[in-house]
Amino acid sequence: MKERFGERIRRKRTELKLGLRETATKVGISPTYLSRIETMEEKSQPAEDVICKLATLLNDDFDELMTLAGRVSEVVEKVIKADPTMPEFLRTVGEKNISGADLMKLLNAQQKKGKR
Repeated sequence: MKERFGERIRRKRTELKLGLRETATKVGISPTYLSRIETMEEKSQPAEDVICKLATLLNDDFDELMTLAGRVSEVVEKVIKADPTMPEFLRTVGEKNISGADLMKLLNAQQKKGKR
C-alpha cells in the first residue's frame, strides 16, 4: 500500500530524530496541527508553503510530498492555465500511460539533438 502524506511526514521526522514540537516550531505550525496531519485526522492538507517547509526540514522531495498531499503547486497550476493546449496534452499523456520520467527522457533527448 502506498504511503500516505501524514505517514511519510512522521516517518521522515522520526528518522531524523526530530520531536513533534520541535518540527512544528521550525515549520511554523502548532504541534497539535502537525499531530493531526501525521495521524490523518486533519481533513485538509497543509498549504503549499507548509509542505515546502516540511520538505526542506525533513530533506524530502517537495513534489512527492505535494503529490501525496493531493495538491498541485501554484507554479504548475500557472503553467497549465497559461497554455490552452496543456489540458489536452496532459489528458493524452494520461491516456497513453506515459510517465513523467519518460517525458523527461524524451525532452532531454530532444535537447541533446538540438545541440548537435
